[in-house]
Amino acid sequence: MTYLAEKTSIGFPWAAFVALSLGMIVFGLAESYGPLSALTEVIPSNLAWLGFTLPYLFGGIGALLAGYIADALGRKLAFILSSGLVLLGMILYLPVWLNFVSGVARTITLLVSIAIVGMAAIGLESPVLAMISESVNSQYRSKLLVIGPNFGNLGVALAYVPLLIFGINSAIAASANYELALILMYVAPTIGLILAWLKASETLPWRAVKKQSNVEDAWKKIDNTTETVNPNAGLGLRFLTLILIGIVQDVAFVYITYGASFAYFSNVAAYVPLIGGFTMTIVGVVAGLLVTSKVSRKVFSLMSYGMLAVFWALLWVVGSVTKSSFAILSMFTLLMVPVELTWASRALLEPELFPTNRRGLYVSLVRFVVWVSSAIIAGLLILIPLPFAIGAASMFIIALIGVGGTLVWYYKGFETGNKNLLGLDLEKTARSIAPVKVSDPKDN
Repeated sequence: MTYLAEKTSIGFPWAAFVALSLGMIVFGLAESYGPLSALTEVIPSNLAWLGFTLPYLFGGIGALLAGYIADALGRKLAFILSSGLVLLGMILYLPVWLNFVSGVARTITLLVSIAIVGMAAIGLESPVLAMISESVNSQYRSKLLVIGPNFGNLGVALAYVPLLIFGINSAIAASANYELALILMYVAPTIGLILAWLKASETLPWRAVKKQSNVEDAWKKIDNTTETVNPNAGLGLRFLTLILIGIVQDVAFVYITYGASFAYFSNVAAYVPLIGGFTMTIVGVVAGLLVTSKVSRKVFSLMSYGMLAVFWALLWVVGSVTKSSFAILSMFTLLMVPVELTWASRALLEPELFPTNRRGLYVSLVRFVVWVSSAIIAGLLILIPLPFAIGAASMFIIALIGVGGTLVWYYKGFETGNKNLLGLDLEKTARSIAPVKVSDPKDN
């Protein structure tokens, strides 16, 4: 990425996007690190629930740290530090991998490694979203904010690829898929870190804000779209909407990908993240390329959360009338479609609702609340011995809450799709000096 202050326009930041995408593959692999440790019984079975919750609890802390660094020191440095922290977590795993520790020390070392990797990988999201949203025009932004984070799904799937080769019940597969995930978590962040260090540079809007120079000129070099975002909804509504739909989506992802299959359908548990990861990858690419730049954010979010509620209702019915592994696995796979679309909806809205000077931190605050809350809710759904029908019904009710959140945003929020984000940075100035005409009110 070659950002020079004197340029009047910029090209597409391919190298930076590759680095960010590798970072999201690490994110997906790290999401699988804890659950995979539980499924393969690297973690003692009585502590398996920690494999499903630790990455997300510490991930919230990692998001806060990365968001603060992204605003204070830059998106690039936040990305590099988060990638480096992933490597630190993996280095801590080496004594376990090489059998240098045993017993309680082995378990503690593994759990610390899982916590640090989860903290770092989830921390990667904030600088990734901020950098993409501040690097390309609104048309590219609609595509890349979905396709970039979508590489996290590929990371989830890659962790389970050996199952296709060796079979689900093979001890070789259990060892191979675990070691493949670990190797990729050493390689991917290293390549991403090097690319980011050599090729990426800070975004023009962030530079302008830090140097207190003309942020309007910076945004025009990034995106000369005539329409500008009109942020006519308060910060409270923005935070409430993002936290609400974020918790609904995240609980759905964790529960369907790892929790429900592990707790109720152990015979297909390892196949769900494998098939689901590839399914979500395909859905994300298709949605990013063909849908998100053509549909308003309000319509897209309402549609995706409506689909999530409908599909949870279908799974509730199917799970109540049959225990067929094929039927359950088919429904789990179908549910990955709205799970990915709701993730895409979040990835679009989160960086588009906050100004440049606080984009990293505010996105991270949302993600901190979302990840910690989701870990607690999903953990309770996994730990409490409820019938599967009750769990599915609970998820249907949670999804309806998400639909309510998108309805509120549809009527009370503002549109950001295919619009220049300059309006977010002009918001305070507009309030203190004079109204700035940024778009047709009918579009909001």
